[in-house]
Formats: sequence, C-alpha cells, structure tokens
Amino acid sequence: MGQRSFRFRIVSMLHIGIDDTDSVKGGCTTWLGTEIIAELSEFDLICHPRLVRLNPNVPWKTRGNGAVAFTFGKGVGPKQKIGVFQNLEIFVFEKGIDIKYDKNEVIERISKLVSKHSHPDSQPGVVISDSFLPEGLYWQGVTSIVSKEMLSDAIVGTSTFGLRGSRGICGAACSLAWSGNSNNMNKIPHTWELIGYRAEDKWGTNRDISSNTVQNISNLEGVFSCNDLDGKVAMVPNSPCPVLWGFRGIKAETLIDNFQNLGPEKPDRWLLYKTNQATDDHLCFKETSDIKDGDCVLLEVSVSSKSTTIKGGHRFFMVDDQNNQTIKCAAFEPTKNFRHTIDELDVGDSLIICGSVKNKTVNLEKIKIVELVPRFSKPSNPVCKCGKRTHSSGKDSYYRCNDCGEKYDRPPPIEIKSGLELKWYEPPASARRHLSTPISLMG
Repeated sequence: MGQRSFRFRIVSMLHIGIDDTDSVKGGCTTWLGTEIIAELSEFDLICHPRLVRLNPNVPWKTRGNGAVAFTFGKGVGPKQKIGVFQNLEIFVFEKGIDIKYDKNEVIERISKLVSKHSHPDSQPGVVISDSFLPEGLYWQGVTSIVSKEMLSDAIVGTSTFGLRGSRGICGAACSLAWSGNSNNMNKIPHTWELIGYRAEDKWGTNRDISSNTVQNISNLEGVFSCNDLDGKVAMVPNSPCPVLWGFRGIKAETLIDNFQNLGPEKPDRWLLYKTNQATDDHLCFKETSDIKDGDCVLLEVSVSSKSTTIKGGHRFFMVDDQNNQTIKCAAFEPTKNFRHTIDELDVGDSLIICGSVKNKTVNLEKIKIVELVPRFSKPSNPVCKCGKRTHSSGKDSYYRCNDCGEKYDRPPPIEIKSGLELKWYEPPASARRHLSTPISLMG
C-alpha cells in the first residue's frame, strides 16, 4: 500500500499582508492586491481590504510606503459591493466565520503572482497569519523604524515569503497589525480610497482625466486631496504604474457613488480600500533632545531665526522648544506657496510644527501659527521745516537736513499688521504626505 501524504490545514481566518512589490520605475502593490483577491475567489473577503501607509521617512521606502492587507473567511450576513475586476464583482462581508485552508498552498499560489507581477527593483514580502499581529508593531512602523528583533518576535507563528532581499516582509507584517481604526489626535479612525486601474495595454501612456471632472468631484463633502488650489490635479499619478486615479474621502458611499463621473478614461477595474491615510498616525510628541532621524514629530516651538533660501528655492529656519533646544526646519520647493508662509514668519512667533526628521532637520508637513509677535516698519525720513527730506546720520542716530543742518530725533517704528493668521497652513495636495491630515478635515 502506497504511503499517504497529509497537508496541515488550519481552521481560522486567513490574514494576508503584502508590501514592496513596486518601485519608482513602475508596479503597484494595491493592483497586485486585486490579483490576490481574484486568485483566492473561493474565499470571502471579511472586512474591507486595507491600505496601510507607514513611516514616510524611511530611506528605503517605495513611492508611497504603503502595504496592503486582506482578511478572508466565510462571510455571514449582509455584504457590500466594493469593486469590479473586468466582469468579476467583488463583495465584502462585515462578519465572517473561520475557514479551512492550507497555509503552504496559499503561500505557493500568492508567491507565483508576486514573482510574476512584482517590479525587478522591488524586494517583495508576504506574511500569512491566522490572526491580526500585535498593534504595537503598526505604531512602531508608522512613527519610527521597526527593528529586526521586534519584527522577528511579531511574526512568530506566521508564514512568510519574499524575493530579492524580502524587505517587504516588515511592511506586510505592519499592515496586519493595523486594526482598521486608529486612535489619533484628529479623531479620524480611518479614511477610504477608491482606486481605479488601467487596462494593461495602457500602462505607461498618458492618462486622459480632465481637470474639470476632478474639480467637480473635489467639491463633494468629505472628499480630499483631489487637486491643488491652482487646479493642478493631485489624484492622478505621473508614474507608469497601473493606477488611473486614487479617489479619497471620509465616506465610502460618496466615493462609490461618484467615481464614474471622472473621465473621459474609465477604469478597467476598481477597488475600495480602507486606509490610515489622512490620520496623522505617524506624528508623535517628543522632546527635541530625544528626536532622531526617521522620527515623525509634532512640536510646540518658537521661531528663532528668519528663513533663508538656498538654490532650488528651499527654505530653512531655526526654532526653539520650551527647553531652549534648537532644531532646524525645512520647506522644500515642491511645497510651493507654503514657503511664502515660512518667509513671513518672524523671530518669536509661536508655532506647532509637524514633520519628519532627516539629517537632524524637520521636513515640514504643516504648521499652526499659535501667536505672532508684533511687526514693525521703519517710518519715512522726517521732512525738515525747510521742506527738504532729512537723512539718517547712522543706525539708531538722529536725522539731519543736508540743506539747513537741522537735526531731528529718530521717529519710533510703526507697528504693522502681519499677513499671517492664527491657523494651520499646509502644502498643496500634490506635495502632501499620504498620512498627513488635510486642514479641511481637522477640527
């Protein structure tokens, strides 16, 4: 009698995380996620697919430093349509029950897709687990750097697959540690992104999405990051990736009901993701003395130097915290008019600054002006009683008429109004971090 072989089958929910399948030259992890959903169509999606952005300051990140996560099981109760892949409708169930699956078989099926579709410059990673991973892993991954030791401890009992260095295993694991609801200072638990994808024969060609259609949908309540104030489209990528556009908002129904108004080009497939975008989850309060490169911080400071401009139009200035610790801040050229706000700041102005730290410099994502010091302007030179305009005799000295020699005291400076207001300021949407909460959504 021949020897039987048995495969170990797990009874639980099936949790899959994937990261780092794209590069600056192409590819898209969320698109590959749609391939995985189609491949595992014998299972039901339980809860929405999750697009999880991680620390935007890590030096080895891909374009948006985003990983994706899925939970599969046997759906029970109501279901909701959240996507279409050609003729295949995709539904999600809010609740589900455990399923039997062979972890090795699932890894094998997914690894074939990753090997086929990941970009040659990427380092893909896949993590399969029968449960969510510890939430602390997500918070470490979104605010700072995950150590090898922390990652190793978190993925005990999971199955993993990777290629070309497998760096994406870290992001994949972090995506499985996000519950789908964040606890942050803006009280935004999550947002939504409905992503439209192009047919493969159009990848790398110009996208045909009119600015008028983008402007129209950008006016919908709760929609954000569609375009800049000057009309520049921000929701359509410039890379040769499969994405046609990314439609973001705080209500899923708004996105599903209105995405067909974008055009003329229509998506070949589309999928709704639950995301941590626009939550400010990456920001944390820290003492200036404790800040290190890679951190994403929120600081209360006062301006200690006027801004200077270097080649390329980048702005730099210094700030002090409440303990008189000094740190440099930067607003780079892509932030456009945001730099003009920086130019108007004066020594002594009180701010809240948000940004990521690199080379001991806070790369600003937004600022709040809390208090402005008085601004003064030098008055015009006094007119002599003989009718001639006087001239200064030197700094802090008197004024003198060159015609008759009459002297006059220096008039006091004139207090002027600043063009700034006590409020938040941010870069345009096209230069904004995925994780940064737009001012329009802040309380």
